[in-house]
Amino acid sequence: MTDPVTSLQPTVQAWADIVLKEFDNKVRLLRIHEGKLVHSFVTHVLRHAGGNLQRVEFAFEYYKKFVDMGVGRGVNLQNRDAMLGTGATSRRPKPWFTDTFYKQLAVLRGILSERLAQNTQLAIVRNIRDAGSSADPIEL
Repeated sequence: MTDPVTSLQPTVQAWADIVLKEFDNKVRLLRIHEGKLVHSFVTHVLRHAGGNLQRVEFAFEYYKKFVDMGVGRGVNLQNRDAMLGTGATSRRPKPWFTDTFYKQLAVLRGILSERLAQNTQLAIVRNIRDAGSSADPIEL
């Protein structure tokens, strides 16, 4: 069983829930009227057998990633800008995923850095305390 003080599971789960809300907000802000997209967001925080954090998975309708890139129906990344210039397509990138995900990933990086530093400090204090209780007093 993991120590609740040092467990990262609740922190990462809370972060993942925030990311889903941010995806939803971005989709609405960009006026992507895709009901399936908004209702397809799912997240899973996976742990190893010992309870250690393994990874976070986000799932959604894959074809909606194309909305993020502004491609689809004969428009690919190589020809999108040229087609936009000639008026052959009106597809433009609507970065509901990319920008949001990488900004939130930076947030998680900061949160985990702080939590891991706190966990390290706690482990050092525990080790010193445990070593001090079994050692002979030191005279200076």
